Amino acid sequence: MQNWINKIFKSKRPTEKKSIKTGRQIDFVQISTSWNADPVSPEVELQVVGNDLEMDIYLNHYAYENTKEGDKTKIKFKNCSEYSLNVCNDEGYYYGQYRTTPKVLPWGEFYEIKGGLDRNLPQPIVQLTSDKSHKRHFVFFFKDEAFECLASDFSMEFYNEKSK
Repeated sequence: MQNWINKIFKSKRPTEKKSIKTGRQIDFVQISTSWNADPVSPEVELQVVGNDLEMDIYLNHYAYENTKEGDKTKIKFKNCSEYSLNVCNDEGYYYGQYRTTPKVLPWGEFYEIKGGLDRNLPQPIVQLTSDKSHKRHFVFFFKDEAFECLASDFSMEFYNEKSK
């Protein structure tokens, strides 16, 4: 018997695709395999807590049977050195206004970048520490913005806003 937590956290095998813009391979793991952010209004909230960056978002209850209206996730990026929440929306992404393309890194998902995409985050950048060593690279695409950060690790907590 597989519990719901295993279903949520299982991830696909790394995928390699060649970047049209850089000509390099991007090696990534998609983290959002059985859940995703609300496609219309994820209402991204960021908060720095000590050395961590916490992100709260609404989940897509339209497409995933394991979520209902009001369900959210808190993603904690541990020991975050810097992050970018920029205004590249889905239309801009499909028009080539970001540093990757939909053929290389599909829009609308949460990824860990293993290699092939430089770690120079797009502007605006919020720097929390100057230590970028041993940091993992995370990318999350939302309808009206794109998020990237460098952090040691991440954890997730799923909850419903009405029950908190």
